[in-house]
Amino acid sequence: MDDEEKGELLLGGQDVSSENPFLLDETEQQQQQVNLDNFYLNEEEKKEAVSIVPESSTPSKAAASSDSAPAWSRGEVKADTRIQEIERKERELAEREAAIQRREAEQRQQGSGGAQASYDKSKKNWPSCMPLVHYDLRNDIPEQQQGLVKTGFYCWLIAEAGYALNLLVMFLMLVTGSGVKFSTFLFTCMATGAGIPLSWICWFQALYNLAQTDSGIFANLKFFFHFSFHLLFCALAFLSPPIIGDFNAGLFQMIYEFEKEGGIHKFFGFLCLMNTLIWLACGLLSLWVLQWTFRNFRSGGGIEATQQAGASALIAAKASMNTFGSMATSQKPSGLP
Repeated sequence: MDDEEKGELLLGGQDVSSENPFLLDETEQQQQQVNLDNFYLNEEEKKEAVSIVPESSTPSKAAASSDSAPAWSRGEVKADTRIQEIERKERELAEREAAIQRREAEQRQQGSGGAQASYDKSKKNWPSCMPLVHYDLRNDIPEQQQGLVKTGFYCWLIAEAGYALNLLVMFLMLVTGSGVKFSTFLFTCMATGAGIPLSWICWFQALYNLAQTDSGIFANLKFFFHFSFHLLFCALAFLSPPIIGDFNAGLFQMIYEFEKEGGIHKFFGFLCLMNTLIWLACGLLSLWVLQWTFRNFRSGGGIEATQQAGASALIAAKASMNTFGSMATSQKPSGLP
């Protein structure tokens, strides 16, 4: 190289025969473009892109660069799994909410039906074959009082069986001429005809209402008053004394029939024994019901309330007597001076 050529190189000239070190060839440019694209790729795509080796031919390098390009650069967008999971949970929540609303609607319908059934106390539902009275222990009576009412109901059923058997025995003794007069049988019919409905209306309905509403003093005293007559009749039907109780087939009547000769009298004695046991069971069960009711009355403060009411009534009576006495003494007869 001569001095002129060296001078041209020093002045910034280029040697045509030598290559420029700052210019990249086509292969290096493609590799640099791939590296730039890999910057936006994830780890897996980077590995795939690194494994691709560009070829010397221009069409194959363009295809490799297009395959290794990111998805967003090719116009492809992957579905977001989180959005799908959120949509799935929203659908499940909507289905659950609809199911809950359906169950609440069914419960409201059932509750309204049960409330209407318990409110309609005038509907007759017992006995089921021919409803005559209303008796719904489960809906009308609180759970803590259902045992008392159920025991009282059994007591009433036993009493009705005693009434019916007593009427049957006295009728058979009348038609067979076993010493029962027509007037005696007439008293039996009156006792049976009045005892069956009155026992339900008076003392059992009083017990039913008392357990249902947990009433105060008057309701308890009403039940005790009517139930005391029921206990007296149980004792009368069990003993059947000759003067006041000969219209019952009780203990004394059983003894008289067993003392007589003949099979028919022994049969009547057996029927009287059955009637006596029925009224004995009814009396014992009635005493248990009375004790149970009185225990509830005492535990609820009924005795103290009754004493206070009695004391208040006594004070009011004394005050009224003093008022009328003072008025009588203060007024003088018109004829006296």
